[in-house]
Amino acid sequence: MSNIYDNWERLVGAVIRREELWQMFHDRSPSVSSIPSDFSLDSQVLDVPFDFASPGGSSPYHEQPPSAVENLQKKETSAEKEVSKLVFVQGFSFAFDLEDMLRSTSQFLGKGTFGSAYMAAMDNGITVVLKTLNVVNISEKKFRQQMEVIGNVRHENVCTLKAYYFSKDEKLTVYDHYSNGSVSAMLHGKIGENRAPLDWETRLRIALGAARGIAHIHKQSSGKLVHGNIKSSNIFLNSQQYGCVSDLGLASMIQLASMIQLPVMRTTRHHAPEVKNTRNVSQASDVYSFGILVLELLTRKSPLHAIGDNEVLDLVKLVNSLNGKERTADVFDVEISRNRNKKQRAKMLEIVMSCVAKNPRKRPKMDLVVKTMEDITSNQLQPKLVFFEGHNPDFGLEDMLQASAEVLGKGTFGTSYKATLDNGITIVIKILKGVIVTREEFQKQMEVIGRKRSKSVATLMAYYYWRDEKLMVYDYYGAGSVSSMLHGQFGKSKICLDWETRLRIAVGAARGIAHIHTQLGQNLVHGNVKTSNIFLTAQGYGCVSDVGLATLVSTTSVLHSRSSGYRAPEVTDTKKLSQASDVYSFGVVLLELLTGKPTILSEDNEKANQLVMWVASIGREKWSAELFDIELFKYQNIGEAMMKVLQIALDCVKSVPEHRPKMLEVVRMLEDIGGTYSGA
Repeated sequence: MSNIYDNWERLVGAVIRREELWQMFHDRSPSVSSIPSDFSLDSQVLDVPFDFASPGGSSPYHEQPPSAVENLQKKETSAEKEVSKLVFVQGFSFAFDLEDMLRSTSQFLGKGTFGSAYMAAMDNGITVVLKTLNVVNISEKKFRQQMEVIGNVRHENVCTLKAYYFSKDEKLTVYDHYSNGSVSAMLHGKIGENRAPLDWETRLRIALGAARGIAHIHKQSSGKLVHGNIKSSNIFLNSQQYGCVSDLGLASMIQLASMIQLPVMRTTRHHAPEVKNTRNVSQASDVYSFGILVLELLTRKSPLHAIGDNEVLDLVKLVNSLNGKERTADVFDVEISRNRNKKQRAKMLEIVMSCVAKNPRKRPKMDLVVKTMEDITSNQLQPKLVFFEGHNPDFGLEDMLQASAEVLGKGTFGTSYKATLDNGITIVIKILKGVIVTREEFQKQMEVIGRKRSKSVATLMAYYYWRDEKLMVYDYYGAGSVSSMLHGQFGKSKICLDWETRLRIAVGAARGIAHIHTQLGQNLVHGNVKTSNIFLTAQGYGCVSDVGLATLVSTTSVLHSRSSGYRAPEVTDTKKLSQASDVYSFGVVLLELLTGKPTILSEDNEKANQLVMWVASIGREKWSAELFDIELFKYQNIGEAMMKVLQIALDCVKSVPEHRPKMLEVVRMLEDIGGTYSGA
């Protein structure tokens, strides 16, 4: 059997023991030559449906001999004890499961130090990389602990672990797929393919991105985390075309798996000279391996370079064998030698040679390498838009700058523009203000926001970070915000909203906020719930925007923002924001929908300027006559529903945070009202 087939056979065998599967693997096993490189598990091997929940269910193979059924039942009994589910890392949605991956069209990508990698293209359009690990005798507890450490490393230059799987015979990790392939393939070409042209700027982006990723890894676990397997085949290009590091922490996995000191693969020459086995890897050896990577980028030569018919020399010895002018003239790839900036190339080479010093103590730390490289490239490398998974980059920063733009409004965190691109795409660009954070902090928060996948939360398509300029890109909602519908905007008249539409807005927005509150271990806060941040989906339900931006701005901005009418009384700065304060803000949104009035009623009378105070000042006996929007009196048989929504709103705006309901409870109550009202 080929390696491809063996790995998938073991995987499927460890997870599913069903009659048709067993029969097909034994009676219809394809030969090695019959398995194409991009075979489909669904059509080639698993051409019958199977169900995890009912391994003994109906099957098209009822005619197989009783002995086969008995053998299968024994296999199933033993296998069920060890079968576990695909575990998703916190923050990632359950868009697929193990069954989807097993049914996917797969392609063997290669065999590395720690296992084999496959590309799995699933029916729902998601493509991932599935890596089977060569880890022996590691306990489930240690495996899961290591996966948690790896899964918590979130950075734009580190390939994020999305999910993992553990069973006695199979350990799997799941990552995003990078369609450009590895840097090794770009530099040296795949089998039967020509190598890709790589200009100097692209190589700089690869080197700088990889350096940032490794530096971030080295800061984790109290500054003790090690990658252990840095090489060009583990470096990919992210959406900004910067280097992105993969295979994080698998060297540590080998250490945990066995007391045996497993030898490293010396033939690749990317390991530091002091690394004889997996227990010798260190942050200093990562620096050495990074140096080899950059030498590959500068020379376009493999780490083991043939200099004659029978002689092979590693890159470090090759470069060291050249002196002064020879090194400058001969070491660089011809393709980048045309670049006029010779000083820049020379400085990069100087950094590299310090990284590959034979003595580990003489090698620089990765954060110093990053700083030095950023100083060298600061005026050359402009950042690009970072797109999230599922959003094809049909446009770039230049397209947005050239687009016709229209101001949609100024809010707490910046100004929003409607931009119509030349290709017909219409987007919303939000230019942030008051955001003074590092690139790493900004990127981390954008990753948190970008992972939100809910119909009731506006999807962040892309973001941009550059010094004093931070942008966010969203889908455009043509109907405008709920605030503009209720109160009008920029000279436009308000829109008459019927009761059904208002109820849909409330239900959708409540669902969105409740979804946000379930993220990050139920610790995520919206921080700026208001009608100008709520839009309508295609189905007419509320959709919440501007998620999580409050934590990026200065602590004083909430105090003096235009959102004061929505702010809970306990919120004096951004540090006091909480899920309970989100509930309060949503209660104010409900009052707006019921009354049709803005949150600030009077600028002159400070004591009575807020909508919540005005509602409290009206006696219960006058609610029907004075409180509700006059537009709602056109509709019959909605009085009871309006009173129920009003009661929910009043519960939400209670002054004591602990007395307010949870958003999931609010959703349930609003859905109950929607269910009893035939129109919603």
